[in-house]
Amino acid sequence: MDSFTQKLEKAPFAFNFDDLLLLPGFSEVRSKDISLKTMFSKSITISSPLVSSPMDTVTESAMAIAMAENGGIGVIHRNMSAEEQVEILKTVKSAEPNSPNATIGDDKRLAVAAALSPFDIDRAKLISKYTDALLFDVAHFHTKAILESVKKIISETGKDIIIGSMGTKEDVMHSVSYLEKVDGLRVGIGGGSICITTDVTKAGSPTPFAVSQAADALRELGLEIPIIADGGIRTAGDIALVFALGADSAMLGYGVAGTDESPGDIKTVNGAKYKPYRGMGSKGAREKRLVNDRYADTGGKNFDEGIEGMIPYKGSVADVISVMNSSVKASIGYAGAGSINDMHAKARIARISSGRTSKAEIKPGR
Repeated sequence: MDSFTQKLEKAPFAFNFDDLLLLPGFSEVRSKDISLKTMFSKSITISSPLVSSPMDTVTESAMAIAMAENGGIGVIHRNMSAEEQVEILKTVKSAEPNSPNATIGDDKRLAVAAALSPFDIDRAKLISKYTDALLFDVAHFHTKAILESVKKIISETGKDIIIGSMGTKEDVMHSVSYLEKVDGLRVGIGGGSICITTDVTKAGSPTPFAVSQAADALRELGLEIPIIADGGIRTAGDIALVFALGADSAMLGYGVAGTDESPGDIKTVNGAKYKPYRGMGSKGAREKRLVNDRYADTGGKNFDEGIEGMIPYKGSVADVISVMNSSVKASIGYAGAGSINDMHAKARIARISSGRTSKAEIKPGR
């Protein structure tokens, strides 16, 4: 057993977005010709690598429809009854696909995923009839109780199974080896903009670090399972960075919250428009009592792992996605790649020194 000093000395560097930079590379592809086609899960191809998060201020029917119409996919949150979730899934499936780039399921309808508890086999059986993928939505997936429960649920459904969240190589290796079916991985713990898990518990795995850990685990096992990077992703550069580290898609909460399609009413404060946004570990989300098992079993914990508030209104999510896709293509082009798979192989990364990184403040002229 290592000494406590050795434990410190051997501690890995859990780098985050602000610690890293994409290095420019020789480009042979024009930005507009870069492909963003990728896999959300083993059976679901998406033409935009953007996934809307299963948060109750982010993804319900309007968001899921818009995400699929624009080439991505939405994950319906689980902070509602199973019957309510079914009605939302039905609404998505009843929408007419209107875009040549739309994400389509095996049923020829818009594709959609649904979040659920790893302990709710009845919900799994019910919603699996109306969704293209099941995403087990917990902050820390790699536990004995969760693995045992999910193993039972997998045998009862025939849809793609996405597990997470996970943060280390060991998490991934043990989980995918234990379960007979895994079609996608959600990785990153505690990195979300309104998640305070790491602040409260001092436990977590920043998204770039978690992605690299998961990608190395899959490579070592010789498996090809799509990786969804989740937590703290704010910019197109952040998305390109997780691609360079092995991710296949990026899950957005803040990035698509505050749009016309996100749940909640627009509020006007001092002439500016805002919409609600909250973490799923916040007091408001937990008061519905349907997501309390998303976080650690602490014997009736009574503390929050998320915050809630308002964010600026952003307009149509279609416009947000369009700008984000164009910006991601530019980032990929800077790295000298032509696709997300190219990023896996070609993109190079540098660590940023602890010196000055902020820009000089420049006031606008005439």
